[in-house]
Amino acid sequence: MKCAWCVAVVWMLGVVTQLVAQIVAEPAEVDLGRRAQNQNAEASVVLVNRGDREVVIEDVLTDCSCTAGTPTKRRLAPGEKTELTVRTETRSYQGEITRRLVLKTSAGEVVVPLKVLVTPYENWAISPPFLTFAKSMRGEEFSGEVRLDYLGEGNADVAKIEAEHAWFAGEVSRREGKSFWLKLTKLTSAPAGHHMVRVTAVTNDATNPRVSFNVFLSVESSLRVSPSPVILPTTKVGKETSTRVTLTGWRSPKEPRFELEPGRATVAAKSAETIEIEVATTPENPGALTQLLRVYDGEVLELEVPVISRAN
Repeated sequence: MKCAWCVAVVWMLGVVTQLVAQIVAEPAEVDLGRRAQNQNAEASVVLVNRGDREVVIEDVLTDCSCTAGTPTKRRLAPGEKTELTVRTETRSYQGEITRRLVLKTSAGEVVVPLKVLVTPYENWAISPPFLTFAKSMRGEEFSGEVRLDYLGEGNADVAKIEAEHAWFAGEVSRREGKSFWLKLTKLTSAPAGHHMVRVTAVTNDATNPRVSFNVFLSVESSLRVSPSPVILPTTKVGKETSTRVTLTGWRSPKEPRFELEPGRATVAAKSAETIEIEVATTPENPGALTQLLRVYDGEVLELEVPVISRAN
């Protein structure tokens, strides 16, 4: 009797399993290849109901407003197929972009990954698309590397590397076939602070004679302001607020020059080891305001410190 009951349960489970609808995407992943910026890329995916029951595609969700999926049919009988049109916008992205389409169906969810390699240039790929240097000290040389790949027909060459600042340099350090490795160097004369440097590879490619990209770097100074950030006492709109902070590590024979707009920073007291600075600003609007106090040795930026004020 028990065996008969077990057989019945197994038979019922088998029936249920056979009746479950299953949606399969072909291909399972969409690869749109290499595309230029600010383009609309499109591909087709075939959705197949491999189950034994009708399935309803209730919704298609994506993880970015730049991507969408539209099925030709929403109801699929067992064995029936339909086309899912996938569209994505490359916008101003760079590098390999990955997205996910999630199909909500009466038989559960189906995830279709999508990827596209977005490049700003027709014949060149930049890797990495954004180069960020590790933090380095002012007065120290620091280098990083970028690879340029020529994707056009025939061969091309990189004649030279240009940078918008005299304290930043670049050169072709290695070449293999259509790939060029660029050595990029922050020189010892780089000022302190956070910088974005525009670098350009000058090529003999008629389509893309100049290939440009950005390098981000933070240059720290041996100088220190304490406390940092500088937090000013809360005040009223139109009323000045001020505090004093301490600058250590100043070795220049010149007196430091300060820049704080809007506001002011002046030397209040000096000793052999420290300089006391009075920092003040007059808020023009209610709420919080973050500014940068810049410390210069002559015309050379030595240090940037956040200054936070709040007005009621």
